[in-house]
Amino acid sequence: MDQHIVIIGGGPAGYVGAIRAAQLGARVTLIEKDTLGGTCLNVGCIPTKALLASASVMQHTKAAGQFGIKTDNVGFNWADVQKRKDRVVKKATAGVGMLLRSRQVEVIKGQARVSGKGSIIVEIDGSQPREIKYDKLLIATGSQPVIPPISGIDLPGVLDSTGALALDAVPESLLIIGGGVIGCEMAEVYSTFGSKVTIVELMPQLIPGEDPEAVEVLYKTLVKKGVDIKLDSRVNRLIKNGDLLDVEVTGKDGIKIRVEAARVLVSVGRRASIQGLGLEESGIALEKGYIKVDGRMETNVPGVYAAGDCIGGWLLAHVASREAEIAVENMLGHQAVMEYHAVPRCVYTHPEIASAGLAAFQPSDKNILTGKFPFSASGKASCIGELEGFVKVLADRETHQLLGCVIAGPNATELISEASLAISSRLKLEDIIQAMHSHPTLHESLQEAALNALGRAIHLP
Repeated sequence: MDQHIVIIGGGPAGYVGAIRAAQLGARVTLIEKDTLGGTCLNVGCIPTKALLASASVMQHTKAAGQFGIKTDNVGFNWADVQKRKDRVVKKATAGVGMLLRSRQVEVIKGQARVSGKGSIIVEIDGSQPREIKYDKLLIATGSQPVIPPISGIDLPGVLDSTGALALDAVPESLLIIGGGVIGCEMAEVYSTFGSKVTIVELMPQLIPGEDPEAVEVLYKTLVKKGVDIKLDSRVNRLIKNGDLLDVEVTGKDGIKIRVEAARVLVSVGRRASIQGLGLEESGIALEKGYIKVDGRMETNVPGVYAAGDCIGGWLLAHVASREAEIAVENMLGHQAVMEYHAVPRCVYTHPEIASAGLAAFQPSDKNILTGKFPFSASGKASCIGELEGFVKVLADRETHQLLGCVIAGPNATELISEASLAISSRLKLEDIIQAMHSHPTLHESLQEAALNALGRAIHLP
C-alpha cells in the first residue's frame, strides 16, 4: 500500500496514529513542534502521576505505624522528587522516539499549517519552509490550558498546570482555581508535601459531572487532610501583596472574602490547540472551537482527519489514541467507527476515583438497576488498610446489561479496566458474577456489587 500519511502532532493521538499507520503499510511523516509525547508525557499525565507516586509513598510511610512498622522523622527532598519526575518523563518521551524509529516513521520538528489540497507547509527553525504532500492527513495537535478573564490572572506567582509541575520549592500556600481532575490531583500532591491548599470551584461539587457519591469520598478525605474547599464560589480578582497574592472570592452566600496564597494555580479547563494551522483558510469546519469530525474521525474535507483533544469530547490520552487508530484505519481502507460508551475516566488522588460508561443518572430512573459494595466489607481492603470507598454498578433493569461502573477507593484506576471491558463487550451482571474472582482481592468487590444489584450479595448482611 503506497499511501503517504502525514500527521501533525506527536502526542498520544499523533504518535499512536503514526505507529498504527505504519503497521498497516503506509509511509508516515509526523510533524511535532516541541517534544514527542505531547501534553500527556511531557506536562500532563506522566509527570503528574510521578509526583503523585512520591506523594503516595510519603502518605504510606507516615501511616506505617498501623502496620507495626516504626518510621521516625519522615521527611522529603523536593529537589529529588522533581528529579525523579524528570527522569520518568525523559524515559517516556525517549521511548516514543524509539518506537517511531523502529517503524521507520519520519519525524520532523517544526510548526505545520495546512496550505491547500494535499499539502502542508512546515516552518523549521533555521531552514526554509518545507512543503510536504500527503495522500491523507491526520490533525492531532492536542489542547492547552484555558486562562479565564480574571483581573490579575497574569501576575507573577500565577501558574497553569505546566508551571505547577515544575515548581522549585513547595509553596507555603496554594490556591487552586478549579476543582476538576487537575485541581484535585495537584491539591493531593501539594497538601501531602505541606502546602496549605485552598480549592475554589464554581460548581456545587468537585469534579463536576462525576458520580456525587464517589466525589464525596474524595471531598471528605481532602478536608481531613486540611484542604479548604470552597464550592459554589468564584474568584473575582487577584492582587499582588508583597510576596503573596490576595485572592478575592465570592462564596455561595454572596459574601466576598480574601484568601492569601503564595501561588495560585489556574485549572479551569482546556481548549483546542489549533491556532496557526490554517484550518479556516482550508475550509476545515470547526464546532464550538474544536475540529468537527464524524464517527470515522474524518473532517468535512475529504482525506483530512482529526483526533484527540483538538476535536473536543473526552480530553483523555487513551481516548485520543483510540480515535487516532480509528482515523488511520479508515484512511487505509478499513471500516472503523469510534465508540465512546465504555470510556474509562480516572482521578489519581487518594482515594482514587474511576468510572466507565454511565456514571451520572437520576436515582428516580426506574430503568437503571444499581448495586454497591463498600470496601469496608472487603477482606483485601482490610489487609492493606484502605477501607474507604466502594464499587457501584449500573445496569439495565430488564436485560441486566452493564451500563456503567463507579469506583472510589484503593486501586480504583486499575480496577476500572474490568468494568470497562464488560461494558464495551455489552456483558450482563450475570457474566461478571459467573467469572471466578480470586480471593482475597479488590477485584472481588466488582463481583459483589453485581451480586448486590440482583439481591444476591454474599458478604453483606
